[in-house]
Amino acid sequence: MDSVAAILLAAGSSRRMGKENKLLLPYQERPMIQHQVYEIQQSSLTDLIVVLGYDAEQVGAALSSEIRTVFNENHLAGMTSSIQAGIAAVEGKTNGYMICLSDMPLLRTKDYNEIIDFFLKNIDKCPRLIVQPVYQQQLGHPVIFSNYYRKELLAHMAPEGCREIIRRNKEEVRQLNMSEPNILRDIDTPGDYQRIKD
Repeated sequence: MDSVAAILLAAGSSRRMGKENKLLLPYQERPMIQHQVYEIQQSSLTDLIVVLGYDAEQVGAALSSEIRTVFNENHLAGMTSSIQAGIAAVEGKTNGYMICLSDMPLLRTKDYNEIIDFFLKNIDKCPRLIVQPVYQQQLGHPVIFSNYYRKELLAHMAPEGCREIIRRNKEEVRQLNMSEPNILRDIDTPGDYQRIKD
C-alpha cells in the first residue's frame, strides 16, 4: 500500500518570537501546534510523528494523547537532528517522509493532500523522488523525500535541514505549483503572528 509519514518538527526554541513559545499561541481558538496537527491528521497520511525538544512538556501537553511524539535530546544541534529523530521513529515501511514545519498554521488539509497525492502519483516511475511545493517560483514547505533517501537523511551532517540533499539530487526533484502562498508563510516574529491573526 502506498503511504507517506509526516514528521512535524516542533522542537525549536522560537527565539525570534520573544518570551512566548509560538507553538502555544492561540490560532483559531486553539494552540497553533494543535491546529496544525489537526490539519495534517485530516489528510491522507498513514503516519504522523511530532518531534518535541524545547518546552517539550508544555508543547506535548497541548496535543491529544493519541498523537505519537518523540523527544529529540539533541534539539539544540539544529533542525536536521529533529528530522532524523522523526524518521528513526517511523515504524514499518513507508514510501516517503513529509517534513512539516510546525509554525505554518495557514497550511490546510487540502494543501497537504495536494502535495501527498502528487508524490504518490509519481513515486512508482521515480523511486528517488523528492517533491517540493512552489508558489510563483518560490520554494515552500512541506517537502517529501522518498524512502530511497532514508539512510542519507539519517547520516546528513548539515545542522539546519536537508537543502544539500535536494541540491545533490536535483534531477530527481519534481516541483508542484500551488495556487495559494500558504506553503511560504511561517511564523517567526510577533509581527508575523499579528498578520495571520488580522
